[in-house]
Amino acid sequence: MTLRFNLLGPLQIRRSGRLVPLGPPKQRVVLAVLLLEAGRVVSLDRLTAAVWEGEPPRSAVANLRTYVNRLRDVLGGHHDRLVAHAPGYTLEVREGESDIADFTEYARQGRATLAVGDPRAALRHLSAALALWRGTEAEDVPRTPELSSRLAVLAEQRCLAMEDLAQARLALGEHAEMLHELRETVAEHPTRERLWGHLMLALYRTGDVAAALAAYERARTVLREDLGLEPGPDLVALQRRMLNRDPGLVPAPARRPGPSGARRVLPRMIPSPGDLVGRDREVKELARLAGETRRPARIVLHGPGGVGKSALARHVLRLLSAERPGGHLYADLQDVRPGVPPPDPSRVMTCFLTALGVPAERIPRDPVQAAEVLRLRIGDDAPLVLLDNALDDGQVRPLLTACDGCPVVVTSRAMLSTLEGTEHVEILPLPGDAARDLLAGLCGTERADADPAAANRIAELCECLPRPLRAAGTRLAARREWSLAAFAGLLADERHRMDLLGNGDLPIRESIDADYRVLLSGTGPVDSAAVELFHHLGTAQAAELTPADVARSLACDTVTASAALGRLADLRLIEPVEQARYRVGGLVRCFASEVARNERVPGRPAARHPAPGFPGWAVLERSGGRLIAQGHAGRPDPERPGAASGPRSGSPQR
Repeated sequence: MTLRFNLLGPLQIRRSGRLVPLGPPKQRVVLAVLLLEAGRVVSLDRLTAAVWEGEPPRSAVANLRTYVNRLRDVLGGHHDRLVAHAPGYTLEVREGESDIADFTEYARQGRATLAVGDPRAALRHLSAALALWRGTEAEDVPRTPELSSRLAVLAEQRCLAMEDLAQARLALGEHAEMLHELRETVAEHPTRERLWGHLMLALYRTGDVAAALAAYERARTVLREDLGLEPGPDLVALQRRMLNRDPGLVPAPARRPGPSGARRVLPRMIPSPGDLVGRDREVKELARLAGETRRPARIVLHGPGGVGKSALARHVLRLLSAERPGGHLYADLQDVRPGVPPPDPSRVMTCFLTALGVPAERIPRDPVQAAEVLRLRIGDDAPLVLLDNALDDGQVRPLLTACDGCPVVVTSRAMLSTLEGTEHVEILPLPGDAARDLLAGLCGTERADADPAAANRIAELCECLPRPLRAAGTRLAARREWSLAAFAGLLADERHRMDLLGNGDLPIRESIDADYRVLLSGTGPVDSAAVELFHHLGTAQAAELTPADVARSLACDTVTASAALGRLADLRLIEPVEQARYRVGGLVRCFASEVARNERVPGRPAARHPAPGFPGWAVLERSGGRLIAQGHAGRPDPERPGAASGPRSGSPQR
């Protein structure tokens, strides 16, 4: 059983990759203090000052002992890691178990390599350090003055690492690429003079001298108003050099690396995968395959939408690319916007060549020639390549040829079985306990522990898929007044499910609609039959289908029925469970019901029917799977699922 302690974001303990509940707020404060002082004795006096602001209660010491004993239970088989040492307690944290220790070491290596003039190595270490942050330090732990002062040290170290990273990138000539990010960082930390200096230098090197000098004046104003100080000597000297047009401010042109030169595409190009739960086995297997040295790996991760293929691939590539001189290349091969075609291989190759420093005028328009230039540009560096959300084999095959010699990971809902020399790894829904852990980590472990049956029911209605589980968890986190049982009751009503799981940047409806639009784009008789079958899913409410069932419903022969079932299965809109039998998931069935209700068929405009989920909403149009509606006559009461009531603070928001 492994342990992982995370404090750079929400406070977490993972046992064998699974989140464990940490108890009430004061108990989490005790854990945070022990982690900040891992391996050292923390006295009872310091723990008391961290837990209680002002005068502590008489029972403070007894309460602390209770919290410590409960934390030992949280550690499970590692309870001996938390021991009493006069005058307090010590928490033993070993190498590789703490994100604080990992961050500190990566940041130290980054500063050291930057000091000896190796900005590329510094970039690698500092990017790995900052990738460990999942939010504000211990963001879900109550603050007291004692704890806040300790956490402020971590925040300061993060700022220093961001400043070092900006310095490394400036040294590598990335002044234009980092302007937007620098502006955002300066806005978050307006009194950091070194950040202002980096922003001024980036603006100056892009030729915008006026903006660079204006940035100095803004920095001067902020420092005066917030701190009552004038800019320091370094910032003043930088402004004077800019006014004098000092040639030393413009770096020498970066040497273009040869075919075997070290290059790096920054880790931030891969979108953050978020926290992974219950995927330890898959991470190890994918890391093993992607790190294969005998031959470059070609791995296709396939599985239904929302199962977490992309998050898994991004997580592993971030881990592996931190130690590879060639870095990585990333492309999302699916554009879910209606009417916008997905990126073709030529566009992706152009993006890769641009990322590798090839000027636009030197990128061939002919895809064969572009592939050859890409192969030469990659040379012996062999970066890791992630081709995310591939639609079909034809979209991927030219890119595999162009990236020959590189480890390539492809994610797709389809299996892409005709790609030669590839390892196919199916990603399945989470096990039940991992699904509950994911939900609990988002909505609160106390709420999930208080009603485990409701948490199980929500996980079941989300089909144990990470994307809808995240949507459910974030919805519950925002609506603290809702009970899990009430929310499970709402989800159980298929009229509400898609709306309740359409939270924020986790568009469940849009995800399924992307597959449905691929189905609509087909022109053959099998595609037509599959579209008709998909409409049938929404009206028949069938949980399982066979060719004989479909043949009767569509009034066709069993060969056509089998082909239509296979087409839906290829798009992961249904799942095969055994020979000639297919399962229809609840989420897909909900979407199919909406489609059928709105008569969304090729060549026919959307019907104006009531929107599913909320009585009284009127559909104006249906675009990209999203219901655009106005007006309401009432929303369902979360304590009485299915009932309508007037607007109230506890009702779900569309």
